[in-house]
Amino acid sequence: MSTQRGNASRTRAQKHKNRTVFKNDLHDKTPLQKRLNSLHISEVCQHCKGVIEWKIKYKKYKPLTQPKTCTKCQQKKIRKAYHVLCRDCALDARVCAKCLKSAEEVEIEPPQPTPEEELKLKVEMERLIKSFPERKRRAFLRYMEKGKKDKVEDGDAENQEEKESAENGGQEENGDEGDIKPKAKPRIPHTRDELLQKIEQLKLKDNDDNEFDFDSDEEDYSSDEFGDDDDDEVDYSSDEK
Repeated sequence: MSTQRGNASRTRAQKHKNRTVFKNDLHDKTPLQKRLNSLHISEVCQHCKGVIEWKIKYKKYKPLTQPKTCTKCQQKKIRKAYHVLCRDCALDARVCAKCLKSAEEVEIEPPQPTPEEELKLKVEMERLIKSFPERKRRAFLRYMEKGKKDKVEDGDAENQEEKESAENGGQEENGDEGDIKPKAKPRIPHTRDELLQKIEQLKLKDNDDNEFDFDSDEEDYSSDEFGDDDDDEVDYSSDEK
């Protein structure tokens, strides 16, 4: 934007553009950086999630060295940087743990389940799929263990594609075309509602297969009836002669 007073918009494109995308782990291969890159941001609104992801991407994120005091319960239970509410208080109040906006105003990222909740959910799902055939039971377990990709906003997806293309172009110029390896995107576990929806889909598919088998049996039975009638017919023309 120009320095002209009141001019808050700009029509031209960005003047300086990097030839390759910034990589926060290019010279930093520590376990901390790998853990930050695979960190799933939750319990905050979409705006705050984007802010924290930007800090991680450009190495501005400063993790906590010790638990932080929650502003509501006054207990040292906050273990995530930039949060002002602990997990329990944020879920009870249904607000963003960073900017304190209500869930009615903004969309809040659902929290990841704790190990106890994951174990309880796994036991419940195994009980529900107990009556499934072995093939569908294994398919559901694979779906549950695989998880889902972390969703990306439309604008962020376009920017990510542009940056990846720029990065690949820079690597080709440097002669590293054979060393290009796509990064594995972090995956998050499915929610309970998504797992229940998958179970319903498998049940409906099972019912459709049973109906198809029943129809095929009827067709076979009818064809057998017609075949018996043909066998019972007698050729009387030879007897008359």
